[in-house]
Amino acid sequence: MLKYAEKHIRPNHGAAASWSIWSGVRNAWLLLAPLLIAAFLALPSHAQENRCDREITFGVIHWPPYINWQTEGLPSGLDIELVKAIFDTAGCRYRFMKVPFKRTLRDIEDGRLDGSPLISHTEDRARYGHYSVPVRTEAIGAFTLRGRKGPKPASFSALVASDLKVGVVLGGWYGQAFEAAMKENMAFRSRLTNFKDFETLFKALEAGLVDIAINDVAGGHYVARQLMKESEIALLPFFVHENEIYFFFSRKTVSVEDVGQLNLAITKFRASPAYNALLHRYLTGALPLQEAAAARN
Repeated sequence: MLKYAEKHIRPNHGAAASWSIWSGVRNAWLLLAPLLIAAFLALPSHAQENRCDREITFGVIHWPPYINWQTEGLPSGLDIELVKAIFDTAGCRYRFMKVPFKRTLRDIEDGRLDGSPLISHTEDRARYGHYSVPVRTEAIGAFTLRGRKGPKPASFSALVASDLKVGVVLGGWYGQAFEAAMKENMAFRSRLTNFKDFETLFKALEAGLVDIAINDVAGGHYVARQLMKESEIALLPFFVHENEIYFFFSRKTVSVEDVGQLNLAITKFRASPAYNALLHRYLTGALPLQEAAAARN
């Protein structure tokens, strides 16, 4: 039809000018269309059509190497890359807000936030949130200064029975044994100090304000390496707790169907070589400490 029109239009000046403009626009579109499509396909899926019911807003803290907030820009780190890979696989959109951990949990319960990217399972949190299938594992260890004089407990029960001062980050989950010791052993509880973040905890360890810093092994090793010489810290030969880590979503804002779709994406990504490569890229520096502690159990 277009060829027929081109062939039979009278060649007067007005028609010729109009056709010239139309032809130019048409040719420009034909040239640009493949480029625009290619650019669209190159965008991460969170910039394209959202296959979930809503864009998921995560509350996150500064917790290297899992989440690293720079002064400006978006966060980076292992957990951020896990969110990106899994949500892109599912075709769902997301964004991050820097929010203190305790407030994040409160806002998830109230429906002001949609979720937290990677946290431990507790029965209390399950009242108001959906857990995904496991995304990765976590080991909680006990750090001390290598040159510190005095006893070095060989088990968590020995640590509880000692007179050592222990530091933790406020709001963290350190396992059932830790919670039981907090409730049943007042002497242990009296020796426990809460700190606002991981950097403050390890600065307190370095300054001698606490004898033991209980923390995620990889995260603790990373933070300690930034604040002091790596050779100055030692991981005691036991784990306080080992557990799976999950995505956590508000029951008030995220549907069961969206959680199911993301679970499929998690399972698919965890089976891929890219998943193991990502873990090793971020956690290799902590693996010698973790494996040594496990071997001594």
